[in-house]
Amino acid sequence: MQGKLEYSVVKFAESLEASFIGSGKESDERYSPRILGNDDQGSANVLSTLKAELADCASFSFSVAFITASGMQVLAGILADLRDRGVPGRILTSTYLNFNNPDALRKLGEYPNIEARVYQGDLHAKGYFFSKDQISTIIIGSSNLTQKALTCNKEWNILFRSFPNGQMLLEAKAEYDKLWNDADTKPLTSGWIDEYEAFLARETRSMVGTPKVEAFRMEDAEDTVTAGGCATPSDEGPASESQNAGSPRFPRIKPNKMQESALEALAVLHGRHEFRALLISATGTGKTYLSALDVERQRPRTVLFIAHRQRILSASRESFERVLGAAYTYDLYQGANRSQAATCLFAMVGTLARHLCDFSPDAFDYIVIDEAHRTGAAGYRQVLDYFKPRFVLGMTATPSRTDGYDVYSLFNHVIAYRITLQDALSNEMLAPFHYFGIADLEIDDEKQDDLLLFSKLTSEARVEHVVRKIEEYTVQKSCRRGLVFCSRNDEAAYFAEAFCERGLPSKAISGASSAEERDCAIRELERGTIDYIFSVDIMNEGVDIPSLNQIIMLRRTESAIVFVQQLGRGLRKCDGKEFTLVLDFIGNYQQNYLVPIALSGDRTYNKDTLRKVVKEGSSAIPGCSTITFDRISEKRIFKALEEGRFSDVRLIKAEYEHLRQLLGRIPHLVDFDENEAIDPLIIIKKFGSYAAFLQKHEKSAPGTLSERKLAFLKFISTKLASGKRRADLEVLARLLSRGAPVSLRAAESRFGCEQAHAVSRMLSGSFSTLGQELVVTDEGQMRLGAAFSSALSDPYFRECVLDTVRFGLARADRNFADCYKDTGFVLYEKYSREDVAIILNWEKEPNYQNVGGYFHDAKTNTFPVFIDYEKDPSISATIQYEDRFITDRRIIAISKNNRSLESPEIVRLAHERENGMKCYLFVRKSKNDKDSGKEFYFLGQMHPTGDFEATTMEDGKTNVVEITYALEQPVRADLYDYLTSNLDG
Repeated sequence: MQGKLEYSVVKFAESLEASFIGSGKESDERYSPRILGNDDQGSANVLSTLKAELADCASFSFSVAFITASGMQVLAGILADLRDRGVPGRILTSTYLNFNNPDALRKLGEYPNIEARVYQGDLHAKGYFFSKDQISTIIIGSSNLTQKALTCNKEWNILFRSFPNGQMLLEAKAEYDKLWNDADTKPLTSGWIDEYEAFLARETRSMVGTPKVEAFRMEDAEDTVTAGGCATPSDEGPASESQNAGSPRFPRIKPNKMQESALEALAVLHGRHEFRALLISATGTGKTYLSALDVERQRPRTVLFIAHRQRILSASRESFERVLGAAYTYDLYQGANRSQAATCLFAMVGTLARHLCDFSPDAFDYIVIDEAHRTGAAGYRQVLDYFKPRFVLGMTATPSRTDGYDVYSLFNHVIAYRITLQDALSNEMLAPFHYFGIADLEIDDEKQDDLLLFSKLTSEARVEHVVRKIEEYTVQKSCRRGLVFCSRNDEAAYFAEAFCERGLPSKAISGASSAEERDCAIRELERGTIDYIFSVDIMNEGVDIPSLNQIIMLRRTESAIVFVQQLGRGLRKCDGKEFTLVLDFIGNYQQNYLVPIALSGDRTYNKDTLRKVVKEGSSAIPGCSTITFDRISEKRIFKALEEGRFSDVRLIKAEYEHLRQLLGRIPHLVDFDENEAIDPLIIIKKFGSYAAFLQKHEKSAPGTLSERKLAFLKFISTKLASGKRRADLEVLARLLSRGAPVSLRAAESRFGCEQAHAVSRMLSGSFSTLGQELVVTDEGQMRLGAAFSSALSDPYFRECVLDTVRFGLARADRNFADCYKDTGFVLYEKYSREDVAIILNWEKEPNYQNVGGYFHDAKTNTFPVFIDYEKDPSISATIQYEDRFITDRRIIAISKNNRSLESPEIVRLAHERENGMKCYLFVRKSKNDKDSGKEFYFLGQMHPTGDFEATTMEDGKTNVVEITYALEQPVRADLYDYLTSNLDG
């Protein structure tokens, strides 16, 4: 222990010297002070740092001027974990500007491990203290406990570390303790909060203009429990005079930044005299207003707005009237009142389809179709076939159909504009959401009969679990408006009744409920008469309840489309609504990987990207929204990702068809990336090449290829298309475009001598055991091989080759341009052993059976180390290596069998600094991963620390050496957590 402490002190001192003097010494990020803010690129924020520090602290103390409901909400998951582990904490806040939210203060009282006090005065200090065994962390700066301060505001905080007797730590703690024990500091009891809330209510009633703000004070508070009201202050501070002033009933609607861009795109389409176009825009982003704004600019003579729900028509009419005013007349075409006199008419599609004879085909110049993904229905087709307007605008948040209907073709594959959920959050078009993935009770519904399944879904244990978690994660309990999605109608009805019995007034609605029953339930929810509406899927679309502030999912996610539809119900902005709480009860299902796909909008099915969403969702999603999974649900999703068959032919075909429908043609490989579709490398891995996939599954493929041509394409696709070595692609592209040879001297000038010759070896097929002779090199010239050159006379084959090369070059620019130090590797990208050998410019591919965990190439003096972090328990005890991370910067790797401290490679490693050998670390979770088992994450250069320990394997006979390495750069947090986590524990 003393040795470890001395080592820490040395590294700490070196880091301080590097940070404040700039001595050139290596700075260890575990000890280095740094500026902490909210990164615009989403790679880090204050919240992620607070959660990481809380996760492994022994105790904590906060001092913040302001605590809002949103600030408590984003920390709800980690605070519950700290409560369960009994980690003590102190939180000090103030009455400064009377800004604190009573609901947020009440929430603090639910954590018995946290003692909270309030300073009755102008306290504006923000500080966070995390005590650990040896080294404490202190954060002092500008961030209060509000969602914006923790996630997206421009904030400056200083994070530094200290040993227990450090003067800065002692002085900061002394200041904290002085305020904590001040005579004006009171315990935060329920009685104090009641008085504070009553004071706020009186101040609000008496407010005229801009009052003088006096901090609330209470000398003696008694601890009593009463129900609280609803207070939802802004994240930015008390309301200004302008915010409280009256406003006209219908203020002029002005387009936001994204709507303005959409209007400009529509203007281009109108200028091209396009007949139809599709607007794809996330729920709640103002599609109806946008269509009205376009009508305002285009000034058509008559307008028809078509929808499938009465509530949509009424709301849309009001929106159009707000934008267009007296320029048009307005009416609903319904029931007995089927007036056609209005210049702006709103009609249900069913009514319209039954009475088309009321209109001439040219009755309308401009037609708007809401929920345009429904246009596959007969009524819509009948209406669209009948009318002959100048322009039809289809609007939808989810153009993809689960029944395979091609919505895009109906609109001639013309996409007017696209606003994704992520775009909308980034541009603050929607209310932020705070998502919590919570482990549900295990219910294997694939192995239960109907009656038994219902009893499991509605068991007393599950009801209690759901209610307990809702209460645990809900901060704003005094004004909740919740929508709960269930898997079955009888489950919804049972839960609604069970909630009522527990003091949470609720109603269940289903497809059998009348329109009036549904509308009545919605009105009751909006008024606050009930807290929750339970349903299955009838509330997925066509429902506008802006005041919704909770979405609860009690059903498993089987469709990313449905998930986003249901999430979107709660994201409309509304006065007094700071955020929406989303609780997703996650069972142990094979398709759980759809959850991060839906949250991130990432349809590439790249497992590494999706793991990052799970581990670092709060920094991966734009704006102030956050994503948090509890430990069990996180493991369930990781397990689903591990087992997910993303190379399944049905999945590949479905994703291909979606992109083909979007484009209206056979996609090129680059189209997949440009449209954020499935990663084409998944297709290549499954079929060998994109052309091979098309040959099997595309009826309209422009040609067929011989086995020889497919073999050439397989080599190019599997070895080059990833873009990991741009040099190979550049040379091949030049040979294809010019036909003339490329001299080795020119290649040496462009790429360096070693890499130029490596290109020659790769393209000639001599490096790889499965190589193809694309190029021959003689007399210092690289030229196309005879067989490959002959095959290129086939125009279709040539286009397939060019398509693959263009894709590879685009991938090289996108993923592999920012190389680590002087290598050809990019940190945290994945490489096979073959990739490593060729990128390190080895002359020949080694026998990988002999490579094992590491290999030294004498000519390049490189030493890559390959580690399987999780070992297959079935393998022999003589090769069951216990490679392990000590920290995110240190790892112990085991030598090959029958090695001692005198073995040549151990001696070479011991003198690595002197002999100039370069050691690189490559780690994979497990070689059993179905989709990426042959690839390892590149974690950078490392150096032996000098700690070599001779030991034996589990069999007690096989001699090995434990080698401790120090990485030059710590492993990225989300990847480190993933690699070291136990998915089965």
